Amino acid sequence: MYIVGTSGHIDHGKTSLIRALTGDDCDRLPEEKARAMTIDIGFTSIEYPKFGKVSIIDVPGHERFIRNMVVGAWGVDLAILVVAVDDGWMRQTEDHFRVLLLLGVERIVVALNKIDAADEEMISFVTAEVEERLRDTRYAGCDIVRVSARTGEGVPELREAILSNLRRLDKATDSQKPYLFVDRVFASRGYGTIVTGTLKNGRFNEDEPVILLPLEREVRVKKIESHHAEIGEGVPSQRTALNLSGVGVEEIGRGDIVTGRNFFTRSSDVVVRIRLLERRGELKNSAIKNNTGIEMLIGTTALKGKLILLDDEDRDDEERVLRVRFDSPWYFYPGQRFIVTHPGGFRIIGGGEVLLPDYRSAGGRRMVRAHLSLFSGYTREEYIRYIVAVLRSVPWPRIVSMFPENERAIEKVIQTLMERKAVVKAGDFLLDADYHAGTISAIAGAVTGSLGPNLREIADMTGRDLELCRVLMPSVMSQHRIIEKDGRFFGGDSITVEALPDEKRAALDGLRARSIEGAELDKTSDEAEKRHLGDLIRLGFAVSLDGNIVLHREVYDELKKRVMALFDGRDKISIPEAKDVTALSRKFIIPLLNRMEGDGLIKRIGDFRMKA
Repeated sequence: MYIVGTSGHIDHGKTSLIRALTGDDCDRLPEEKARAMTIDIGFTSIEYPKFGKVSIIDVPGHERFIRNMVVGAWGVDLAILVVAVDDGWMRQTEDHFRVLLLLGVERIVVALNKIDAADEEMISFVTAEVEERLRDTRYAGCDIVRVSARTGEGVPELREAILSNLRRLDKATDSQKPYLFVDRVFASRGYGTIVTGTLKNGRFNEDEPVILLPLEREVRVKKIESHHAEIGEGVPSQRTALNLSGVGVEEIGRGDIVTGRNFFTRSSDVVVRIRLLERRGELKNSAIKNNTGIEMLIGTTALKGKLILLDDEDRDDEERVLRVRFDSPWYFYPGQRFIVTHPGGFRIIGGGEVLLPDYRSAGGRRMVRAHLSLFSGYTREEYIRYIVAVLRSVPWPRIVSMFPENERAIEKVIQTLMERKAVVKAGDFLLDADYHAGTISAIAGAVTGSLGPNLREIADMTGRDLELCRVLMPSVMSQHRIIEKDGRFFGGDSITVEALPDEKRAALDGLRARSIEGAELDKTSDEAEKRHLGDLIRLGFAVSLDGNIVLHREVYDELKKRVMALFDGRDKISIPEAKDVTALSRKFIIPLLNRMEGDGLIKRIGDFRMKA
């Protein structure tokens, strides 16, 4: 399914053009009919043979109803930009055009309406003007169709242009995370609460639970309709009416969200990228000031808030990264598009996308700004990389569930980042690589700088999450000379034989008892013993000669002393001499001499060893 929406200046004939295309009048309100002006969004559809039904949304063109225009423009796959040839490109044409760009609408068709009211010279002039306006935008080269809604001239060609452009669109995404921004709520006799909106990102099915936001309540879908026809399931990019049980009409309003799986982050403070709207022939908006009051039009809701500078500078840049602090919390996801207007929703300032849904978890503006260079194309990979870098450590379930894509797609992106060593997975945490290394060092420093701290004390000393410290401790112990005993950790000079856990002390005693016979790992079947021997080597209580033969440290030191004593008054020694003085077999003497060479005590010259 696909959604087509109108856009354009007031009185350029959007509603009459839809009537010519479909036979339906989208002005349903008495006030709209009395004033001959669209005030709220209207809906109808076109049926294309062998293609299917296409939903049509009509939007108001007057500046006072820009909120309603954005409500209708959100979620459309293709827009019809209507330009009356007797007026040309007007102020609200420009505003609507920029809204389509800012909301990321993929394709447009320009309908040059009212050709019956202009001569060829005027029509050609307006055509050239439109082409100039579209130049250097993603819509350059789009179809421009001459049409008269009053006489019907060009209407068949417009219908075909719509179909042709729809065929070029990608299939609507189904990420198994359906959501619908509510644009209408009403009660139906015999059914109860009905909500309508454009379904995106997945499917709704009858008799399944859904979540209502901001109520954060689970309700049930009793019935699904599209354009007054009952359907078994709602599909992506379809005008959808849901009959809900478990909620009253008075509890829901325009802008609320119906979602199958809640991936939205509740927040009253977000980080956004805003592109300011520059009007041709006018001065650009004044530089944004700190605490500028705004309205954010996002989804089908309007949120009041303030723009907060992140750099303490008033600049007239076309693009800025800012905070938006709202009067009340709402629900966001990374990459979510929005429009910003002056308070009251009557003049567009610009628009953009959400970079970080929850500023308060980010650790301040320094962290937010420090990693902005990670963005270039604003890809999903860049969003994930940025969020992990700013938050430093994110629970794995949260990072894979905060995006509209399904978990498998997000995990694939994360895997790419892990392969590039940009992020590290540790337990149920995803960490920025630099933060991971810094946390390992911080935990090791907390242990070696104290006498036997426990995990809670280590977390307090490092300022890290307790569970994160627990997850990372095995890595810390493997990379640093640290042991654990009775829930406390010891490192550096605090590591003594007496501090060893009982099982490791027993393994060390057994190694001492074996003397020069030591232990051979490839002949040790007890995995626990192998693990204890490895820990003893790492802690310095045992010595590995060749990765297989293990000796007690004291035994190794004694053998080393005997070999070095052979050099008294001599420049070199032979292998047999070293073998005799240590009483080792040839199997052991070569690894011993190699280890001493690795320790920098001796060096090999042919069949002899010399003092280094």
